[in-house]
Amino acid sequence: MTSFTLDPRLDADTHLIANHGSFSIRLMDDDRWPWIIVVPEVAGLTDMDGLDDALAIDLAITLSRLSAIVKNLGLADSTNVATLSNMVTQMHWHVVGRSVGDPGWPGPVWGHGERVPYAANDAAALVARLRAAWDKVAPKPTA
Repeated sequence: MTSFTLDPRLDADTHLIANHGSFSIRLMDDDRWPWIIVVPEVAGLTDMDGLDDALAIDLAITLSRLSAIVKNLGLADSTNVATLSNMVTQMHWHVVGRSVGDPGWPGPVWGHGERVPYAANDAAALVARLRAAWDKVAPKPTA
């Protein structure tokens, strides 16, 4: 069995929020949007059909709770939740906070200008807020 290794591009572009069960939960280093990345820690996983039922259920619950966190913390009015594998084939999900008037509104965030990295202190502060909120609602993994 091959062990899981996070794609180097995801590692370079994100800040770790938490490792939870079979998922790595990370903040995208782009200050334009509150943008969370969820990576199932399954070696070789590229698509949804590669998840077993228990992990698929855990993923759905995790994405739902992260969406609620982004809104409950007042970071956005709504969220876009999606997976794309055009640039990084390792399966990962995006939970992107959106608000009317944000830099890409109403279009998608992908392909909209250049990434704007967080100032180091801002990233650390947001990661701490997200981690504290996650710790309060994190489900018990079933997988």
